[in-house]
Amino acid sequence: MKLKNIFALACMAVPMLAGAQTEITFENQDYKAIGVYDTWEESPFRKGVLNGNYAVIDNHLKYVDDQLGVEPNASSKILAIQRSRFGSNTFGVRVDLNETFELTPTVKYVHVKVYRPYGGRVMVVGLGKRRERLGQSQEAEQFWAMSTKNVAANRWEDVVLPIKGNGGIDIYSLVVVPDCESPHNYTEDALCYVDDIKVNNDPTTELVYGYYQVSMSEEQLYTREDRFLSGVKLQANGGATQVINSPTSPKTVYVNQTSNLFLAKPGETLTPSVAYNGSWMHGYAYIDYNNDGKFQALVNDNLSIAAGSDLVSFSFYGGADENTGKNSAGASISGDRRNTLVMPAFTIPADTKPGMYRMRYKVDWNSIDPAGSIDQSNSILANGGGIIDVMLNIHTDEVSVNDANRNGEVLSAVDNERLVTYKAPFGKEFKIKMNPENGFEYSGVIVKCGYELQGDSIVHDNVQWKKIFFERQEFDAEDCIVIPAEYMCGDVEIEGLFIEEGTYVKPEKPTRYATTKVENGEFVGEIPWHTIQIGQDGYVLADNGSASYIALNNTNLDTENPAQLWCFTGNEEDGYYIYNKQAGPTKVLAAPIAMNGNTGANSYPVLKEKDNLPNGYIAVWRFMDSKDLGSSDVAYAYMYEDGYIANKVNNRDNKLAFWNTGQDGGSTLQIRYVSSTTDIEFVNADVAPGSIYDLQGRRMEKAQNGIYIIDGEKVIVK
Repeated sequence: MKLKNIFALACMAVPMLAGAQTEITFENQDYKAIGVYDTWEESPFRKGVLNGNYAVIDNHLKYVDDQLGVEPNASSKILAIQRSRFGSNTFGVRVDLNETFELTPTVKYVHVKVYRPYGGRVMVVGLGKRRERLGQSQEAEQFWAMSTKNVAANRWEDVVLPIKGNGGIDIYSLVVVPDCESPHNYTEDALCYVDDIKVNNDPTTELVYGYYQVSMSEEQLYTREDRFLSGVKLQANGGATQVINSPTSPKTVYVNQTSNLFLAKPGETLTPSVAYNGSWMHGYAYIDYNNDGKFQALVNDNLSIAAGSDLVSFSFYGGADENTGKNSAGASISGDRRNTLVMPAFTIPADTKPGMYRMRYKVDWNSIDPAGSIDQSNSILANGGGIIDVMLNIHTDEVSVNDANRNGEVLSAVDNERLVTYKAPFGKEFKIKMNPENGFEYSGVIVKCGYELQGDSIVHDNVQWKKIFFERQEFDAEDCIVIPAEYMCGDVEIEGLFIEEGTYVKPEKPTRYATTKVENGEFVGEIPWHTIQIGQDGYVLADNGSASYIALNNTNLDTENPAQLWCFTGNEEDGYYIYNKQAGPTKVLAAPIAMNGNTGANSYPVLKEKDNLPNGYIAVWRFMDSKDLGSSDVAYAYMYEDGYIANKVNNRDNKLAFWNTGQDGGSTLQIRYVSSTTDIEFVNADVAPGSIYDLQGRRMEKAQNGIYIIDGEKVIVK
């Protein structure tokens, strides 16, 4: 879905000044001078050892973004800078201004468009002088503003950073640091691009990618231990309180809990609340009533919620005055009474259409911005606030159930009625009965439940409906099955899978890799062996023997070395056990659940006796596709502990460990089939063209040395 317009995620209550106070487009020489700058005093660029490379060039990065539907940057000129690996993390391009601007106690915002070849954070440094300090250099560093979330790679991003000072400070130059990460691991320089530098009073970004934005990285961990948001609640009309808790590890500032639902009805009065460790903060709740992928926070001059706002409740808001304000019920609040997270009740409009709606809870200080305050002196991150997104199912008392079948019908097991606009209670179990036509049987049913069943299943990252397959084995002897209450949650469509009698075959559970079986401590049948490598360099995983970790110090594969060969048991539904050929069929790869050291750097997956795992260890693994090494092949994957999706293996100091705050190329495994214990015929490479397939089923014009499928048989071509 393309966005027809580009606009802000959050609209502030206070009026914004029209026009930019400072604006540099590079279309003409609307700047005094350009150079490079590094805040590191020992930098070779400050010592005169190196000169920076920069230039205003023609914009070769024009494109129409698929999501935005427009060009993110249609300028004819842009500023290019060579990001040197010999500069510090604050090395950037310096732009001297034609006219200075004052750094005042009132927050201003620096906007800068950045295009960079890798993701990371961006910084802007302000150089200037205090007016009362006559001898101060106009190159004194007066502010440093850093993005609180990573800027994506290979696309234009409009970075917005808040700045303020004590007043009487004139800024003469802006230094844009397009990459403020440590350059220690860089092996070469990179080209970054900058455009459209503005300083104004507008906190909104010009380019909005994705939906339901937050002001920090979605993987951002809390920076303080004393404050955190641990859960959210919703109570309807004094009834039972619905609760959704956050994971305890890792503790991230933003938590996406949209796989969990709160329930409500049109016209119902609801009271939101939060479970928060801390004080002197405020609570805010939002509902995206028009399902447009963003939250709009609008208030009137008297601080009441404006018409069309997605803000539904808040415990305190005072606008620019944080000393006196109101809550969403209109009660005036000041002094110590500002120490409140109690959000007043609100009412779902009676004409709200039943459906799935994104709901956001936020703990922040005096900020209605749904993304979280980015004021450097009062940010949601510094204050220990938090954001939790959930889904709100606004529903009626009954659901409409229909079938979509041929060669049979699905009936209500209660009254044997056909399912044609059949009315069943919302959120209650529903028993159905299969009734095949003569000459047919069934393999199961597919239940489709939710809203807008004929439309897209996901709209603006929100799941509208889902399908669930119930296999024939789950039915009872009378061809009945109970659909759980959680699937009777909206419109329901039931498709009976009727097939010709006598053709039913019990399905096997899908697997990502070729698997084997282990019975009574022995491998059974064919054993498909694989090699496993990690990261861009392809470090080989091998049996750790008596070592306390698997060393990652070898990039040379040896398929004849049993220590480097691995096999799998299990499937996608249940997860996998991983065995090593040298270690044998009694040991499996296992790891502690607790993430020790720096984000899991001291937690090591190693081979352990399967029947005698240490306490706190887990041996079941799951995999996710990875594209971080430039391929979408199934061989490229992240691997994580079952039930702990954040705990993904990684190369940490040349040891197989974890990085539980994200994933990238360093977390990417290459898992490839190499051989099995079954005898494979050896043939020469002189085989008929067109009859050769690789192990992924792709036809090959000519066979090189390796394993292929020829005339349906697995062979080694030499």
